Amino acid sequence: MFVAAIWVWPSAPAQIPIHWNLAGQINGYGSKFTGLLLLPAIALAGYALIGLVAIIRPEQFDERALSALSWFRLTYLALLAGIHFVIVIDIRGGNFNINYIIFSLLAVVVLTSANLIQQLRRLKATRTAPPGGGIQI
Repeated sequence: MFVAAIWVWPSAPAQIPIHWNLAGQINGYGSKFTGLLLLPAIALAGYALIGLVAIIRPEQFDERALSALSWFRLTYLALLAGIHFVIVIDIRGGNFNINYIIFSLLAVVVLTSANLIQQLRRLKATRTAPPGGGIQI
């Protein structure tokens, strides 16, 4: 995303689209910095913070939960990259409806979030279960 920002920076207008309504129409503009550099910086910071969770609290993750966290991290980055892609396309003169990207990527982020929650709940349940798995008849 940073490379794309540097690539379009010289040709970018002072105000670029940074917000769209539900119909996919631009309804908010921001500076070149906001539209081209802030979003990649947020993506990088979020990607790093999500990764730090597994480093700071490794006892909270087994292999399956760590895999789910990695997939969530990837889809988070893909969502922000998709938004950035639409901004760059607009600057380059293209007219692309952001809804085609955003709703698809949001669906994937929701699925990976649900998978991560499920894996963490599974892991917690196995760690809190009494020896032998609980009540036996």
